[in-house]
Amino acid sequence: MLRSLGAVCARPPCRPPALLLLPPTRGRKTRDDPPAKSKVGRVKTPPAVDPAELFVVTERYRHYRQTVRALRQEFAWEVRTKLQESRTGVEAERKVREEVAEHQRLMAWNRAENQRLHELRIERLRREALEEEQRQAEEQARRALELQAQIQRKEQEVLQLQEEAKRFITRENLEARIEEALNSPKSYNWAVTQDGKVVRSQNRDS
Repeated sequence: MLRSLGAVCARPPCRPPALLLLPPTRGRKTRDDPPAKSKVGRVKTPPAVDPAELFVVTERYRHYRQTVRALRQEFAWEVRTKLQESRTGVEAERKVREEVAEHQRLMAWNRAENQRLHELRIERLRREALEEEQRQAEEQARRALELQAQIQRKEQEVLQLQEEAKRFITRENLEARIEEALNSPKSYNWAVTQDGKVVRSQNRDS
């Protein structure tokens, strides 16, 4: 049974690792490699050198090396001098004086800038106060006009009510109004045609 299970669950055969493919490179020959056929029997001879040209080039290189050496020595001397001055305190004192002067200059500029901004702020606040006063005055004038218009409307309503009150029926004029109504009878027996004409009855009620 174990043999049959092993046959069923058998692992796939292991494949050999793939070769690492590298791009072809052109190497140099070693000492043991034979020379090329085209170079067999060739003797290397150095190129001819002109003595005058060699002397000029040598002198120029000598002058160049001397100049570079002198510059290096000059730069090294300056570095050592600055280091010595900084150690003795002269450079440090000068830096302190420069920092103090810079601080004073910046503080003066800061005070001048603060004064300028303060003046601008005062001017802005003054302008805003004037605008607020003008706005309040306009608002009060508008409210006064509205109040005056409302008072006039109320007065008109009171006058109209007084005029209407003259036609009210009270206990004092009740009898007179009844007699007036009886003496002037009105007939509501009328109709309106399709053309909009009013047709009244010929026989009015007494």
